Amino acid sequence: MTEEEGGRLDIKFQQRFSKNLISNVVYFVLNIIIGLALVPFFLDTLGPAAYGLIPLATSLTSYVTLVIDAMNGAISRYLTIELQRGDITKANETFNTAIFGTLGIILLLTPVALFIAWLAPSIFQIGEETPFAVFLLFALIFLSVLIRAWSSNFMVTLFALNRLDLRNAVNCVNLIVQIIFVVILFTAIGPSLPLVGLSYLIASVAACSFAFLLSRRLCPYLNISPKFFEKSRFKELGGMSLWLLITILGVLLRSQVALIIINMLFGEISGTEYSLALMWFTLLMGISGLITNCFTPMIYSYRGKEDKEGLVKFTSLAIKTITLLMALPIGLVCIFAPQLLTLWVGEQYAHLAPLVWILVIPVLFLIQSACCAPINAAYKRVRGPALIHVIAGPCNIVLALLIPFIFNNGMYGVGISVGIITFIVAGLYSPMYNAYVVGMPLTTFMKPAIPGYAAFCLVGVIGIIISNLIPFTNIASIVLYLIIAGCVISGVYLLVIGKFGFKKEERRIIRTVLPVNIAKHIPHWLF
Repeated sequence: MTEEEGGRLDIKFQQRFSKNLISNVVYFVLNIIIGLALVPFFLDTLGPAAYGLIPLATSLTSYVTLVIDAMNGAISRYLTIELQRGDITKANETFNTAIFGTLGIILLLTPVALFIAWLAPSIFQIGEETPFAVFLLFALIFLSVLIRAWSSNFMVTLFALNRLDLRNAVNCVNLIVQIIFVVILFTAIGPSLPLVGLSYLIASVAACSFAFLLSRRLCPYLNISPKFFEKSRFKELGGMSLWLLITILGVLLRSQVALIIINMLFGEISGTEYSLALMWFTLLMGISGLITNCFTPMIYSYRGKEDKEGLVKFTSLAIKTITLLMALPIGLVCIFAPQLLTLWVGEQYAHLAPLVWILVIPVLFLIQSACCAPINAAYKRVRGPALIHVIAGPCNIVLALLIPFIFNNGMYGVGISVGIITFIVAGLYSPMYNAYVVGMPLTTFMKPAIPGYAAFCLVGVIGIIISNLIPFTNIASIVLYLIIAGCVISGVYLLVIGKFGFKKEERRIIRTVLPVNIAKHIPHWLF
């Protein structure tokens, strides 16, 4: 049987990796262009205080959709492995149980979301904005996220088929529709927070419709019908989802809570400044996600084939490769933070450079964790990560409330608390636990990251020396310096790791999954 007819699934990792990676890059670049352009646009049209409420609202939506996110994590695992094994009956049960189960959950969450939106103006500092405008912003963004959450059921089928390129197409539709309606509504009616929320809602409906059409075209053997809903399967999915839910909640308490604490303790202006520095964290996580997101279907595929040895080798090489590659952009963002902030939002925000360092260094730990974290879900060993996050999340809140006042460092203390907990959970616990899950030495997934950590330190030291030697007089000199210094550092770095960073066999494996047009232009003496 063919894949389309429901035969045993071949995710074709090597053949589709290039297409998935390229689509990830396209979506990422589009996301960054729109994101970077919208920040000064919103600052100019809405003002700094009002703009600070937008990332606050989007961060709060993460808490409302916790249950859906956890359910989708469980669905991805089960559906991918069932299709990998060619079990279409169980795949239909999983798919429909998810469709109707998450719909019921969303209907229950809707009044909760609206209630939180109603309370938002009285909880947060909203500056000169009216409470009703803030309520509409939060309510519309909440509803848009709930719609995207339900549409993710159709995105899961694309994930199971390793068609991440089509998932990215759906996400691109969401972004493009969102920005088009922001501009149209602001131009036709005038800038306001409710119109931002309305554009999010319209975009989510468009993306949901597109995801449904793609899912039906690629998976006609997955039929939507209540008769496939299985209470036993819902219970099974719910069991895994519960532990994933606890894990996700812990992650949010470790990261997203920072903006809430800063807004409540230090005001909306500090919240805006923190969100500007946080943008670089988001940018770097997005860059790393271009590749790490492509790995999860492969890990599930290894699990479906019971190939533990292949899984360990694949994951170890993934960790080494991505940490070495990401050490460069992370280092460049750190050492050139003042110049990047000046070019992006103005010289008045260049003083946030130390905060950028604090927020982006933990990206290395999160990359290491992202490469191996799918293992515990693949083996249904999700209780351990959930329990550690139960402890880590509240500990982060305590540290975020204590460090700023003990050391009198304001929002910087909040960022430091996030970094400390991230290192413990993502840098130490996650790789050790996943090594334990597959029965390997605890350092199995830690050793591959060491070259990346060392490379970041080297890039940082060299960059600081160079940046202190060259004065800046105007924007033109900053741009010229960034281009020349960035290219020189990047060129030398890539030459060194290409020649000495990988073993011969590792280079061979990496070349096989690179886009053909790129691989053929890389000389074999270099990589």
